[in-house]
Amino acid sequence: MHIHARAQAPLALSAAAALLLTACADGSGLGESEALSDIEVNPTSEGEAPEVVIYDDIEAEENSSYVVNEGDGEQVNSDALMDYQLSIVDPSTGEIQQSSHDDPVEPFLALPALAASDFEVEQFFAEGLSAEGVTVGADVAFYLVPDPEQGIAEPAIYLFEVLGQTPAHADGEEQEQSGDLPQIDSEIGAVPELDDHDEDAEAPSELSSEVLIAGEGEEVADDDYVFVQYRGWRWEDGEEFDTSWNTDAEDDGDDAGSAEPGTAGEPFGFSLTGGVIDGWLEGIPGHRVGDRVLLVIPEDQAYGETTNDDGTTEGGQPGGALIFVVDIARTIDNESMEQLQGGQTGQPEQGEAPQLELSDEDRERLEELAAETGMTAEELEGLAMQFGVTSIEELETMFEQLPEDEDENDDAPEADDTDDEDE
Repeated sequence: MHIHARAQAPLALSAAAALLLTACADGSGLGESEALSDIEVNPTSEGEAPEVVIYDDIEAEENSSYVVNEGDGEQVNSDALMDYQLSIVDPSTGEIQQSSHDDPVEPFLALPALAASDFEVEQFFAEGLSAEGVTVGADVAFYLVPDPEQGIAEPAIYLFEVLGQTPAHADGEEQEQSGDLPQIDSEIGAVPELDDHDEDAEAPSELSSEVLIAGEGEEVADDDYVFVQYRGWRWEDGEEFDTSWNTDAEDDGDDAGSAEPGTAGEPFGFSLTGGVIDGWLEGIPGHRVGDRVLLVIPEDQAYGETTNDDGTTEGGQPGGALIFVVDIARTIDNESMEQLQGGQTGQPEQGEAPQLELSDEDRERLEELAAETGMTAEELEGLAMQFGVTSIEELETMFEQLPEDEDENDDAPEADDTDDEDE
C-alpha cells in the first residue's frame, strides 16, 4: 500500500511551522462528514503532533472525511505530490496513537498513485485529500470503519495536516530542442512521446543529454536520493520498455482503481550513489528539481549489447543504446536519507503501537509477500505497524483482494528491475 511506503520514504526536509488554523470548515468532506463535526484539532509546539479533542461519539457507518480546519493556501490538486503530517487517532478518546511527527523527515504522498491503488482505503484518501475545499494548511480527518479485507480491525481516525504540494512531474519553462537528439513530444504535465525516431541513425557513443523543461528547484547533488517520472525506449527500434507514467491505463470511469491515461504515476525513487545504470548516475546530477531531461545512453552505460531477437541482453534487460526522458520531481539530501534509513532499521519509536512479531518462518513468508506485492519487507513491516497488524496471517489477509494477474498492476513499475539489476 503506497501510502505506507511513502510514510517510510518521506521527502520534505524543512521543519514544519506550527499551523495557524483558526477557521472551521462548513462541513465539507466525503461520506457522513457531519458525523465528524465534533472533532477539534489544535496545533501544539513546532514539530509535535496536534491536540485532538472529540466532543461527542462518532456515529458513522461508512468511511468519511471532514475538513476540520481550513487552510489558507491553494486548493490541493489531484495530480500533486502532497507534503503532510499524519496522526492516527483513537476515535473514542482523541489520543494520538502514532504520528509521523516522530519521523526524521516529513513524508509526502503521490496522489495520482494513491488514486490508482488497488486498495479502496487508499483511493478514499486520494479522493478526500483533493476534494473541493481541501487547501494547503488544512487539517483533514478521515474516519475509517472496521473492514478486515482492508486491514482495518477497529474504527480509526487518520488526521492529515496538509503542509504543501508540488507537481509529480517536471514543471518549469519548456525549452526548444536542439535537433541533435531524438525529437520528443514534450508538454508540462503530459506523458512524453518519442517522435519519428530514425532507427537507422547511429547512436551517440557517449552519454548525451538536453533539458526539455527547465525547472527552478534545487540542484541535484551527486549523492542525493531522487524521485523521478520516466519513460524509456530502445534506440534500435524505438520501442518503449519501461515507464512510470500511466500510459496503458484504461479509463474505467467510476470503477475503483482506475488511472487516467497520460497521468504521472508513483515517482520512482533511487540513490545517486548506486543501484541504477551508470547513464542515470552520470546524467542526472547537476540538473534541477523540476527539470525534464532527455538522456541518450550508450550501451556500455546501460545494460549492454543486444543479444536476443527481442531486443534484450543475455540478462533479459533492454539492449543497446537507450533513450530516456526523466522528470526530476523531488530529492532528499544524503544526510536526511541516512537519518530516515537509520530510523527504519533501528528500534522504531512508535510509543505503544503494536509490533509485527515474526518467527524465522514468518520472516521468509514476509519476503515472499514483499516480492508478490512489489514492496520491500521493510515497507510491509511499516504497513503492519500503521494498521496494528501483529501477525503474518493478518498481513496476508490484507493482500487477498489484490489482482491475481500482477502483470496488470500498473502500481509496480518495471523500474524496480533497473534498481536490482545494475551493479
